[in-house]
Parts: sequence; C-alpha cells; structure tokens
Amino acid sequence: MTEIEFIQTKDDPIIEVRVARFYTQNEKYKSRHVIIIPGWLSTIDEFNKLAINLSNYGNIYLYEPRGFGKSKTPHKKGFFTPDAYNEELRNIIQALKLNEKEFILFGSCSGASQVFNYYINEDGLKPDLIAAISPQDKYKTPFWLPALGLLPSFIMAFFQKMIIFFMNLMLKFKKPEETQNVRWAAKQLKENDAWCLRRYVFEFVINYSVQGRLNEIEIPMLMFVGEEDYFVDPETSKKFLNNKNSKIVELKADLHRIQMGNEEIMAEKFNEFLQELGR
Repeated sequence: MTEIEFIQTKDDPIIEVRVARFYTQNEKYKSRHVIIIPGWLSTIDEFNKLAINLSNYGNIYLYEPRGFGKSKTPHKKGFFTPDAYNEELRNIIQALKLNEKEFILFGSCSGASQVFNYYINEDGLKPDLIAAISPQDKYKTPFWLPALGLLPSFIMAFFQKMIIFFMNLMLKFKKPEETQNVRWAAKQLKENDAWCLRRYVFEFVINYSVQGRLNEIEIPMLMFVGEEDYFVDPETSKKFLNNKNSKIVELKADLHRIQMGNEEIMAEKFNEFLQELGR
C-alpha cells in the first residue's frame, strides 16, 4: 500500500516536503522502518521501484527534500545549508513518529551526504543502521563555483546551460554512455525547480564535509557502489566502512544512478544484511 503526503517542516516561511509511504504486507518485517533520501535532481519517481522492492522487507518512507521534485519551497537564500537539511530530517523523523534507533536511513549520493551530515552533526534521533549509495565525504567543486551563487538568477541559468553543454561534449569522448546522465540532468532541471536545485549546490554541496570524521559513524552500514561509476569512485565510498559489521555490495552498473535496473537485487541484499545482523 502506498500513500503520498506533504509534511510541513518549517512554519516561517512555510516549507512542505513530499513523502511517499510504502507499508509492508509482510508481518515479519512490520517493525522495520526505512527512510530513503534521493540524490540531487532525483525525485520520488526515480526511487519508486526501489521503494516498492524494499517494502517486501519493511515499511519504506521515501522523502523528497526541500528544493527537490514537488516539495514546496520558497526562493529564499540560506534555506539550503547542511544545517537546514539536518533540521528538516529531524522534523521528518518526528513527523513519522519514529523512536531512537527504530529506523534506518538510506541515502543515495547527495542523499547519503545528508544522512552522514545528520548523523555526525545533528543531536536529533539517531538511526539503528545506515544504507548508502555512492557517498562522498566532501565534494570536489571548482574554486570559482561559489562566485556563481552571487550572480542574478538569469545569469546562473545561462551558466547552467553552458556547464551541461560542455559536460556532455567532454563525456562524448571520455565515456559516451554517461552522456545520458547529462541529458537526464538537463531534463530534471527543466521539469523541476532549477532555482532551488542550484541553491542546493551553492549552499549544501559546496559546504558539506565530513572529512576526518568518518570514525564518528559507529553503526553498521550497507554500502552500494557501481563497479564503473564515472562520477563517484567506488574506492572513495569504501572509506565509510568503519564498523566491523558493515558490508559493501558492488553492482554491475555503467551509470551513476546505479539503482536503475538493480532495484530487486538491492532489496534482497538489504534484507540479507539485516538478517545477518539479527535485525
């Protein structure tokens, strides 16, 4: 059974984020609760199939952060920082009426960055486990990128188009199959709120860093990586595995969005991991 709702996470100004609930029909797993956070540019739609497969093994809450998809977010600077997303995730956990260590956080790429930033820097309720897809401890951004955030919106939109154009051109020579990721990104920026998505880069991506603090993530973690992910080196993701009970799963995937086509096997590996831990 699937339910979609908007949860208000801030009063002034009003911010409402979209959450889809996929309740398991398996009595054995009704005490499992998993919050999935999509990566930058992704929405509930791109993770719907994964959530459906995971719901065979627990209750799944697919959360669309502010600025993503159909979330209702004002165009106001300062509302897309790491601290702002920490507060938002804390409010989502409370709205879902979950308790300390009663849930699992499952983040994909920048969604995983939100998970790690929350776990390390936020005093809110903590998860029992973490699952992550292709995470990073810090993003390598050009030195000139912060300056773009100071420009008027219409100029930033122009630079956005130029960056996509040259990225697509470069990948045609380096890794042609990844050009479809660039085309997908252009489509997502066109169909969703590009202003908010750009602010996410200027405020969250540039400022996010948990470098040197990975040892603070003490709980078990299940890591999914793509064997040939062009955008995130699998070796980078492996640095997060500090707990002896953590596990890494390498998937056959040419694209950065490694869940696409791997939803069933990821759900199976997720359940196996939890069973091994006696969860």
